[in-house]
Amino acid sequence: MLIGEKIRLLRKNKNVTQTQLAEALSVSSQSVSKWENHLSAPDLTVLPEIARYFGITMDELFNYRLDALNYKERFIRFMVNNSMLSFGEFKLERGSISPYIVRVGDDLTGSQMSKLGEFYAECIREHRIEDNCLIGIDNREVSLVIATSMTLFNKYGVDSYHCVGCNAENTAFETRNITLITDVITSGTTLSTEIEKIKSKTNKYPSDVVVCVDRMERSDNSPLSAKHEIERKYGLKIHSIVNTDDIINAIESDVITADEHLDKMNEYMRHYKGIKC
Repeated sequence: MLIGEKIRLLRKNKNVTQTQLAEALSVSSQSVSKWENHLSAPDLTVLPEIARYFGITMDELFNYRLDALNYKERFIRFMVNNSMLSFGEFKLERGSISPYIVRVGDDLTGSQMSKLGEFYAECIREHRIEDNCLIGIDNREVSLVIATSMTLFNKYGVDSYHCVGCNAENTAFETRNITLITDVITSGTTLSTEIEKIKSKTNKYPSDVVVCVDRMERSDNSPLSAKHEIERKYGLKIHSIVNTDDIINAIESDVITADEHLDKMNEYMRHYKGIKC
């Protein structure tokens, strides 16, 4: 596939016009048109900007596959490449031995945190969460909230309110719905504690929770998955960038290399996967 065809495919999947792409790259719309019609090629200095705009690597731009357009697969690959998603044997707080572990927010560089914020922002946009006050409780979540809110403004022009640690002096949440930004949902115990903490400080529950990974495991209190148990209990919606099924699919489709862990992943899910409402 020629570079012009790749750019056109990326642009259409992102649902932006040639003019919008041109403005983002600081080039003329005629230039974009010429690229897509194979009348010229982007300057070498513009190629990194194109890759950055579409959230892919230069390798993906030049060795492009349709699955590179799937932001869930890009996120899984990003986690693996940055040691946020690891495979092996890991003992979880609930006592189970998991074949994978997700560590988000620990000792991240500025570029990693920035990229993480992009994925959270993309999830928020996908689920049309608008005009909510973004809240983070612990130190890891504070960084995620800031990175996400900056991406929402810089990439989408959305100027979100945010509040860290439910600061009582911040009144942004008083007239707006609340979106909790956090990392992983497993049994739901930690998430329930955070939701109750928000209620005690703001006098209302969040309307939405955005997590990077839903492990899809049953809650400690019922056969329901923790996600569905918490949604039913608090009347909110939980949105995940990816879930365990997405990770398994990424292994099966060679988005990431972890074939030797596939059987254990499936076995673990057969034992711990919760049901839907």
